[in-house]
Formats: sequence, C-alpha cells, structure tokens
Amino acid sequence: MSRVDQIIENFFRKDQPEDIRKHFVRWFFHPSSSKDKEETLHVLWDTLQVKADSSTERSYETVERRLGFSKRKGIHSSFRKWGQVAAFLLLPLLGAWVSWLYLQDRPVEELALVECFVPKGEIRNIVLPDHSVVIINSGSTLFYPSEFKGKNRDIYLSGEAKFMVTPDKKKPFIVKTNDLSVEALGTVFNISSYPDREKVTASLAEGKIKVDIRSSHETFILDPDEQVVFDKNTGVSERKRARMDYVLAWEKGQMIFQSASLYSVIKEIERHYGVQVYLNARDLNDEKLTVKFLHNETLEEVLYTLKQIVAGFKYKIEGDKVYIY
Repeated sequence: MSRVDQIIENFFRKDQPEDIRKHFVRWFFHPSSSKDKEETLHVLWDTLQVKADSSTERSYETVERRLGFSKRKGIHSSFRKWGQVAAFLLLPLLGAWVSWLYLQDRPVEELALVECFVPKGEIRNIVLPDHSVVIINSGSTLFYPSEFKGKNRDIYLSGEAKFMVTPDKKKPFIVKTNDLSVEALGTVFNISSYPDREKVTASLAEGKIKVDIRSSHETFILDPDEQVVFDKNTGVSERKRARMDYVLAWEKGQMIFQSASLYSVIKEIERHYGVQVYLNARDLNDEKLTVKFLHNETLEEVLYTLKQIVAGFKYKIEGDKVYIY
C-alpha cells in the first residue's frame, strides 16, 4: 500500500479531530499525486458501497461524517431522495466537499452550505443570496453559503454553469473549481469543469473576469468573447477567442462540437439524455467531430447522425444504456 493509500484510508476509516481534518483537506487538495488520490478514492468507495440501496445511504453518511458535515445544518441534499446512487456520482461530490473545506478560512463547524445537484438530462436555474442568477447544466453540483457573510462571495462548482452576477465592488464574486478560480465584480460568464473532461474552460460574455489557474498560479484577465482553456493532462493554459453562442448552446438544450473527440461527445450525450454509454470500439476514440444537435433531437436521432458521419460507428439502445461497437 502506497503512502497516499495509507493517508486516505486512515482518514476515512477513523473519526478524526478537527485539526487532523484541516491538515488532511489541505494535503488532499494539493495538486501533487492527484491521480493516485483519485484512484484510491475509487477503491475506497467500492469497499464502502456494497450495493446501491440502504448501504449507499450508510456509505454516504460515512463520507459526510469523515469530512465534518454531520454536525452542520443548512445542507440540502438531493441524494437522500434517490433509491439508488452510483459511485461515479458521489466521487466528484466528495472531491467538491474536500475542496470547499480547503478553500475556507473559517472552522468547519461555522460553514452553512447549500448543495444544488442537477441530475443528468436536466438544467436548473437558481438565485443566490445576493440575487445573482445561476443556470446549472446537467450532471453538475453547486455549493454556496446560505448567506454571503465574508469579504468575498465564494461558491464552488463541479460541472458547468452560467453566472449572471449582481454587481458589488466591495464583495467580489468568486467561483472555485478543482483547477480554476474565477473572480468577477458584475458580469456574465460560463465555467465548464466536469471531473470526467480533460479540459476546463472559463468563457466571458459580458464585463470582465480574472481567472487564476490553481496548479501553475497563472492569471488571465478576460474581455468579452474570450476564454481560458486549461488542459488537465498537460497542465497547459491557453487564452482563446470564444464563440459564446457555441459555449452557451447547452442553455438552449443544444449540443455543438468543434473538432471534439468522440469520447467528449459521448460524455455530453450521457449528461444530456441521462443515459450510460459504453464505447467498445476503441478504434473510434481518435475520431474528431464537428457537429451540431438541436434541442428537440432525440437520442436515436443523435446516434443515427453519428453513424452517418463516423465510419464504422454502430450502436444499440437498451433502456438507459447505449452500446457503441
């Protein structure tokens, strides 16, 4: 067992005092050994979750307790409404919780978080305590305090969302993800930071935003119709021109891809239609696609279109599962 395995297993197997929790979340969120940490979490979750029913609830509560959430009020969790919860949905939230704790200067007990999770196939609008409006894409989670009491308006995103921020020069609005920190005073922008995507983007529609890359400490000041793209595999950040109508196509229920890998297209299809896609044709992984799907197109129509433009693409739909071979 590696040192990373030992640290994480020890933390989640035993109740820890507050000072140990704080040290752990700081170590966990540091970019070093990030892949090892993620793999260990997957293994650990497999041992916690025997089957996706009552044991899932117990495993969820174990994770929650280890991170210090058991004593706090104000968390609205949609998980307890579900009869079955898959581990691949819980793991990103685990990382989000750890990230949130790391990013705070206050003791754990003082945090009062609201959680908004949007299931696959849905889009949700919410209004924050400062009257800022957030449109959250499917398969995304947003954490925010029930009140903005500090000097900043800090929130945490795992997934994708569009933000329309209420101006307040004395209290900057800051969105934090695993890889980016985006600050705005009064503006409209989009962040895409899904755990299963290779790239993270921050795109600006109106106003100005400051984008900080957590791992490299690079900073970008964006003007309208610009974006920063961060590659999680290479650690490289790039400023680009942004087609905001393409960036925000998801808000209208559309899917637009430009030179996108088949893998990224599949992940978007999963979120958009609430299905699980199994890609058994590895020779198709390198395909690059430029295609647009309208909001009213069915899953069958989308897959049929892919069959027409990707040589050797075959598919079969069985309930909420899609097999590509």
